[in-house]
Amino acid sequence: MKIRSATKKDKKSISELYYELHPEEKEKGKLIPIEKSKIKPILLVAEENNRVVGFIWAHLIQYGFFKYGTIDELFVKKEFRRKGIGSALLREAIKKLQNFKPRLILVGTEKRNKEAIRLYKKVGFELGKKSLWFYYNPKKKVK
Repeated sequence: MKIRSATKKDKKSISELYYELHPEEKEKGKLIPIEKSKIKPILLVAEENNRVVGFIWAHLIQYGFFKYGTIDELFVKKEFRRKGIGSALLREAIKKLQNFKPRLILVGTEKRNKEAIRLYKKVGFELGKKSLWFYYNPKKKVK
């Protein structure tokens, strides 16, 4: 297995994986191309036999006095899971984020995603003790 920075050649493979990660997004073409993103992401892919089988998308948030790294998306095709690919992608993204000297690196997942929670803990992430992250569904009406 090889972890490398994504290139423009990987765009189609990453898009296909992204839609597999988010099957609820049926409408193709909604995905904003990475090169048009307003942030400079860290985008890595995992290759097995010259085939992209997973990716991780991370970025740095900087404001005020603080820098935070975030892991925004991590996906490995089902048939390639539990082979160390997710861990390798996470570790490489963390190394790249550490170059920016962030205060913290954050990752979030759904409570029911036990597989992701185990993976994040295995790599060294801890459940927050000082703060809670809340979310708001923008499709709801404002109260």
